[in-house]
Amino acid sequence: MRSETLDELKRLADEVLRVNRLSGSEGNATAKRIIKKWLKHRGISYSEEFFYVERLMPIEASIEVGNTVVLGVPYAGSPSGVYEGYVKREPIEGDIALLRVSEEKRDHVKKAKACITYLDKVNTYYYGSVNGEGIPFVNIKLEDVQHIEDAYVKLTIKTKKEKVLCSNIVFDLGRGPTIYLVAHVDTAPEVFGSTDGVGFLLLLFLADELKKNFYLPYRIRFLLTDAKELGLEGSNFHVSKGIKYAYYCINLDTIGWRNPAVIYKDAEGYNGERIMEMFFKHLQDMRMDIPFVSKSSAKSDHIPFKRKGVQTLFLSSEPFTINHTLHDNTEAINWDMVIVWYELILSFLRRFHRL
Repeated sequence: MRSETLDELKRLADEVLRVNRLSGSEGNATAKRIIKKWLKHRGISYSEEFFYVERLMPIEASIEVGNTVVLGVPYAGSPSGVYEGYVKREPIEGDIALLRVSEEKRDHVKKAKACITYLDKVNTYYYGSVNGEGIPFVNIKLEDVQHIEDAYVKLTIKTKKEKVLCSNIVFDLGRGPTIYLVAHVDTAPEVFGSTDGVGFLLLLFLADELKKNFYLPYRIRFLLTDAKELGLEGSNFHVSKGIKYAYYCINLDTIGWRNPAVIYKDAEGYNGERIMEMFFKHLQDMRMDIPFVSKSSAKSDHIPFKRKGVQTLFLSSEPFTINHTLHDNTEAINWDMVIVWYELILSFLRRFHRL
């Protein structure tokens, strides 16, 4: 990456990654205005596809235990209500489950009337979302776990149903069989999602570089999604419109962190064997060592493509300890790693048909 390209990338990051970009928010709208202005300035034609999402959005949560009140944050999608019961790590019917954020998908959670989560590495709130589970989730700080574990508590959750207008931004280079490059623009509630969201900025600069000398025998379609953090809604909407001639999908999510990883298996099983073999060979040729890891809780925008039989490649970071927290800000971005991803993806796309 040229130094002037990196400077421009950092300037753009300062504009759009320092604000919350929750779907429907002013920060989200501002980010898209900046993206569209940037694309026009570079002579890249784009389309914008609009859709609505209805979701329960968080307001507040509290846990009363004796004379102590512990504050929490509801997950987006959690129903309002008052829930009383014992807080247990191994809940039985009628209990409230206590679990680490990484354990959200455990089957025994279904026995609980509500779930309280916490991060076990950092003492801060995690801003999550649930989609269709029907069980309310609330997050608390690590320091407050001692107050509620094994205690009888009264959990109060307030959320509000909102209908949100969302939009994806789509642009193409080339013709022929389609390779998708996907990254999301939106964030979870309250957070900045800087290392999480730097991927969508990288797509802009990849497109700008590729279009200068594009003689590849395929179409690259760039998809900047909205409402990923509300249940992959943007990606689902795009795929529902039809993805004829799409054979591969490369998803960039949380690539601004210091622990690069390829997620070979996620919440919905294995990703594309063929494209992962190609990327592994590419890494060997580039003499780069990036681990291939399994993360059973991971859900991202490639999943709707995988459900349609498209070969998927999930580029990410693992472990990523500051995900969906206020610590994920522009100061946390590892720019050396961003440069590595840029060079790796750019060269991978240029030699894709020869691997």
